[in-house]
Amino acid sequence: MTESEAPARKGGSGWRVGCTSVLALAAAGLAGLAYASVDSTYPDVDPEKRARLLSGYSRDAYAALGIDRTVEGGYVDVDDYNRYDSNYCYPDGLFSIADPPVEGAYQLIHGWSIGKVDRAEALPALRRARDRLKAEGWRITRFGKDEQLEEWSVEAERDGGFSTGVTWEAEYHRLSGGSGGPCAMDPDWSQEKDEPYESYGEPELNSFPPAMAPARQAAISKASQGCCGASSNQSSLPLRPNSSSARA
Repeated sequence: MTESEAPARKGGSGWRVGCTSVLALAAAGLAGLAYASVDSTYPDVDPEKRARLLSGYSRDAYAALGIDRTVEGGYVDVDDYNRYDSNYCYPDGLFSIADPPVEGAYQLIHGWSIGKVDRAEALPALRRARDRLKAEGWRITRFGKDEQLEEWSVEAERDGGFSTGVTWEAEYHRLSGGSGGPCAMDPDWSQEKDEPYESYGEPELNSFPPAMAPARQAAISKASQGCCGASSNQSSLPLRPNSSSARA
């Protein structure tokens, strides 16, 4: 299916609250695992390393938007945040949702949002992000207007289960986005937790994400990190395109 042939999502909510899209994608994938083994194994990935990778994907997409604003790490309100979130990871299989989460496993997500973005600024920004993502090797899975909601999105995915995207909500004049990746095991996870729930899906991170910066400022920041910054050659999040709204 080409970018122009892929249908727009009905009633989707993009990355409005950080983890919504990733949760929806995970749920949609359960049907394909109906006859999979219930023995799940995830690779060991340091949560800090995964966090740097995902925030790097998001920063690259944000810089491509051309929005002349910087979003500092942390949470102010729904129109102003730049933070990490996480999901539980369950064993594979159709009925595994009834099972407890896999201890020590996590699915990390990075999300961001800015308010007071009007249509004239948002729609050209989404086109710029789409073009940049395609140029960097992302597969565009969605681009255009939602069939039911006053929302425009660009979403993309790449090998390894990573995805990234940006959505503009007309009603709230809000631009939000984020990146997600597959489940992984925390190498430092220990069964010797004081609180049992602490071992499920909540990796410990030492800091907020780096600031989201405009393109020129982002380029300076990346250059200062040297050739091998966290966001130099990877990205994240699957999306569906809509030919009728691609020219909005």
